[in-house]
Amino acid sequence: MAYPWFTVDATPESSPAVETPETPDRPPEVPAASAWNADVSKWEVSARDAQGTRDGECLLYRDDGTLYARSRFVAGVQDGPFFVYHRNGDVYREGTYVGGRLDGTVNAYASTDPTGERIRACCVPPGAARLTERWRAGDFLLEVFYDGQDRAILSDGRLCPVRPDGLPELTQYDESRECWVLRGKGFERFWTQAGTLIEDIALEPGDTRFVRQFDAEGRLHQEGGFTADNRPTGPFYRRFQGPDAVPYADARIRQERGAYEAGQAVGTWTFLDAEGQILRTVDRGVAWSGDGTAALAAAAPADGDWSALARSLAAAGRVREAFVTAARGAVATGDVAVFLGLRAEHVVALTPEREAQWGEALTQSTDATVAVILDALVCGADAAAAFRTLGSVLPGVDPMAPALIEASLLLAPERRMTHLTRALLRFQHGDVAGALSDADVVAGESAEAAESLRSYAAIVFRPFDDQPWREKLAPDPEVDGVSIAIGHGVEDVRHLIAVYATRLARARASLGALVGDGAAAGWLPPDTAHLLLSGVVALRRETVECDPEPPPEGQGDAAAAAGEHAPETIEPETIEPETIEIDEEVPPDGAPVPALLATAHADWAALTWLCWAVGLDRVGVPESLAPRDELGRAMQVFVRRTWRIKDRLASGGLIARSQRVPGFEWQGVLVDELPRHLVEVAVAEYVGVRSMFLWLASDAITPFQDDIRDA
Repeated sequence: MAYPWFTVDATPESSPAVETPETPDRPPEVPAASAWNADVSKWEVSARDAQGTRDGECLLYRDDGTLYARSRFVAGVQDGPFFVYHRNGDVYREGTYVGGRLDGTVNAYASTDPTGERIRACCVPPGAARLTERWRAGDFLLEVFYDGQDRAILSDGRLCPVRPDGLPELTQYDESRECWVLRGKGFERFWTQAGTLIEDIALEPGDTRFVRQFDAEGRLHQEGGFTADNRPTGPFYRRFQGPDAVPYADARIRQERGAYEAGQAVGTWTFLDAEGQILRTVDRGVAWSGDGTAALAAAAPADGDWSALARSLAAAGRVREAFVTAARGAVATGDVAVFLGLRAEHVVALTPEREAQWGEALTQSTDATVAVILDALVCGADAAAAFRTLGSVLPGVDPMAPALIEASLLLAPERRMTHLTRALLRFQHGDVAGALSDADVVAGESAEAAESLRSYAAIVFRPFDDQPWREKLAPDPEVDGVSIAIGHGVEDVRHLIAVYATRLARARASLGALVGDGAAAGWLPPDTAHLLLSGVVALRRETVECDPEPPPEGQGDAAAAAGEHAPETIEPETIEPETIEIDEEVPPDGAPVPALLATAHADWAALTWLCWAVGLDRVGVPESLAPRDELGRAMQVFVRRTWRIKDRLASGGLIARSQRVPGFEWQGVLVDELPRHLVEVAVAEYVGVRSMFLWLASDAITPFQDDIRDA
């Protein structure tokens, strides 16, 4: 590390042999043999060899004639003591270079002269009179500030504690941890203020570290490795400091030994008493490394012997999979004995308090992964909570998720809030009646949660309606009388109707396959076969190159219809990107029921408003186009409402309310009172209708192109 205010470039090219017009006038105090060094903005007087290389004493002067620095060079390399001075001549900084690198002690001194140099540019404690740095062959080691009485001080000016005898000379006080620390290449060591070693960290290749921690008496109480992302790895040892620190139900346990892989407890773990006598050993198996859950879902045994299947998995070291298999067997047989027996063999029981705390932490977690949950399960977390959480983090249509929730209820049938998780899962499968029965159970614990479930069911599983012909569009002076030219012919409109009809037909078929037409009779998407005069159409998914061109006639009126409260309105000139992405595909097979329904409702809303816009009095296929007089009014409503509901997602509605943009009701609920998951459903619907209107009033290819939908 070099300091530009007292080092200079020693290359011959940097020494200005000829003064340039920018060279200031030389003060009379500066020797006549000096030359202006523009690199450091100082006058330089230096001894040089026959080749012009610095060799000997080098002096630097400020432009006011005061001596700035004195140093020495050997064959062009700074070597030896150096001094930097305040303007009043007092030493500002001093130290030593060895072969071009700082080495030893470097001191910087404050000045009482207001024009003096600062100790350093920032972060100087109040009352600091001196900064002492330690260097070794160019490597910075430590720094300490001192007050005017030569006492070490902290960053806020308080006196630094006195370093205990016996600690290494380069030990420094760490204010954040309120202890002493010694840092070097590949290690860190920490001591208490009294001088007792409390932590020793060895930095290993691959950004891993091996940490040893000690108690107040200096005895080892924990050691283990950690990866760069702070996950435990490799051998592990812990000695509990007193009976209150033991998390296990067996109060005799005072020590444990084992290993971690990928942040998970694996292999044989040994539990010992205070004297080191082995009390228990368990096998925690291999780490879970699956990206999905297929490996967890072992095929049901042909003979129905779930116990044998689970035990064979455990014997092969697949303890986590064995637990899941045993839980599925418990659901199949209605008997949890096999699971409880397997758990007793592989889990050292925690205290009831610790077991419950860990389970509660899992159920409240928003980022728990399959690996984390399975690890908690084999390490003793509450099993019912672990299975409930595992069932909730699996994809909604994963066939194993319902079994895990049922296993949780078998293990803890008294927990009403598990029915909340089951209700949400049943919604994913389209079992509305089952979810509502769960809501009745949840009501005994939380009336608010139960009502939320019922509201969700009422909105997500609502019938498909004919909103456009029932909507009362209030007069709007801003757009009434504005003529909106339709940018497409009747064949384009008929094709788009077929696109919506095809998407709805596919959603209807997927939903029917998942839950059966009868079970979904009240909320299945309408049959659109009568709209597909030539059968289903191919849905596009492609990237289209496009060249910028002037906006088509009439598009300006479409933009004007958006209104002043729609800051994201697509202006004509912005609908011309270099490429556009088109995606008319529907969600793939396996999508949960609510996702399919949200897509279908958005398509149905767009389809009905399209038919209304071109003059139809019902959903159908037009023979000709007869744009409604209220078309501009409808576009205005949907552009503004889309912006308003999207702001509800982005800022919680704060920006809209600060601009006094009024809210509105969606499905009988004010948008600012909708829970977030329902806001997302509403956004999809409004974006779908707005995209259709923007397509209708432009020459865009499809409402399903990204520049329109993402605007």
